[in-house]
Amino acid sequence: MQGKLLFSLFKSFFFNTMLKLSKYVFKRLFSVLLFLIVFLFLGCDSQTQDTPEPLTAQLKANVGPNRPNSTLHNKVLADIRSATARYQRIEQAMADGYVPASPCVSHPVLGGMGFHYVKPSLLDGELNHRQPEALLYEPQKNGRMQLVGVEFIIRADVWEQAAPPMLGDQVFDAYIDSPDNPLEFDNYQLHAWVWKHNPSGMHFPFNPTVSCEFAVEPAE
Repeated sequence: MQGKLLFSLFKSFFFNTMLKLSKYVFKRLFSVLLFLIVFLFLGCDSQTQDTPEPLTAQLKANVGPNRPNSTLHNKVLADIRSATARYQRIEQAMADGYVPASPCVSHPVLGGMGFHYVKPSLLDGELNHRQPEALLYEPQKNGRMQLVGVEFIIRADVWEQAAPPMLGDQVFDAYIDSPDNPLEFDNYQLHAWVWKHNPSGMHFPFNPTVSCEFAVEPAE
């Protein structure tokens, strides 16, 4: 009789303990699972926004009339991309002297350019494809700024050659005595969308895949 009572008490204690332990383990597992779900969701969102597009796909898509696609030109574009890779982090660009120079630029039909970050010391009339005068950033939904392209700006008053500058096989756009000149001085400009594919062409000023939907005024 006493043995049955002890067995009954032990059985009750064992099941109560296991029940409490199961609830604890379930709560811990649920917390870990919830954390993993949130982590994976944020990770996917970050990768979607920040992972650069491969340049090879952009070069293939750039083939067409009046779109330079020679081996030399593509090498220059790859070199630009390599030289500006560190500016995926806008903080690095600002640390190197690039400063906000425009609001988020967009056109209702042609697309966007994004924010222009310009390095004033490079506005010297010299062309160095590894040192673009401006970096183009597209504002993202998560608040980050994504590098999408670069812009070369050559002051016409100090450009020493008679012919307009060229980047690889591409002649610069001339804004000399032009009512469409967005700057206060005559200049030659050329965009290069080395970080985001532009269906309108690698060097077309506007990119229909770039948006200012999430734009906020950049910090100085």
